[in-house]
Amino acid sequence: MKTILFTLLFCCSLYTANAQLLQLQDPVSSKNFNPEKYAGIRGTPFLQDKWVHGAVTTNLGIYNDLELKIDLYDNVLFYNNGGEPFELIDKIVEVKLFPKWPDNKNELVFTKGLSQAGIKPDQYVQVLVGTGAVQFFRSDIKQVSEMSEINAGMVKTFTNTSRFYLKKGDQFKFIRLNKEDIMSFLIDKDAAINAVITEKKLNLKKEGDVVQAIQAYNSLP
Repeated sequence: MKTILFTLLFCCSLYTANAQLLQLQDPVSSKNFNPEKYAGIRGTPFLQDKWVHGAVTTNLGIYNDLELKIDLYDNVLFYNNGGEPFELIDKIVEVKLFPKWPDNKNELVFTKGLSQAGIKPDQYVQVLVGTGAVQFFRSDIKQVSEMSEINAGMVKTFTNTSRFYLKKGDQFKFIRLNKEDIMSFLIDKDAAINAVITEKKLNLKKEGDVVQAIQAYNSLP
């Protein structure tokens, strides 16, 4: 009986060790990550430059209490290991960031694997409304642009483009933040939603107000 118990404990310890195996790699060359990779490019490839407290759900389980950065240029997730950025190489399902930690209510949730309306499966997409009949997503895309400057020549700069998407049933569509695009998904309850928009003075050109309108729609019978 002791032998069986020892074997089970040993196997569990191996699984735990494997689940915590986090490696530092360059996603392109598979060499050790070079911190000077983006030297000479202005701006940032990251969602946020500072480390943010968070949790990661992977195919091996959940990692809690990590300090994280999302590289939106290469779609790579890094965690802080003694001040050094290490790449998390497990298959990532979901990332939660808590910018105001220890307050964990104002979380930012990101997912991967969407492959509709021009979104690539490896892109990190923010889930603004993730449950209910209508779901709302935001995709921030980092690109490098070049401009000619006097006395500096060609200068490379990271630029950010934000795109928004709505999902309802089998319909998944890129939308602009305006009433026409958004109400096309809420048309079956337009009277009730228009009443909410008027009461709360919502502006459907603002991301936060769109979230409120969709949540109101999802709460209706």
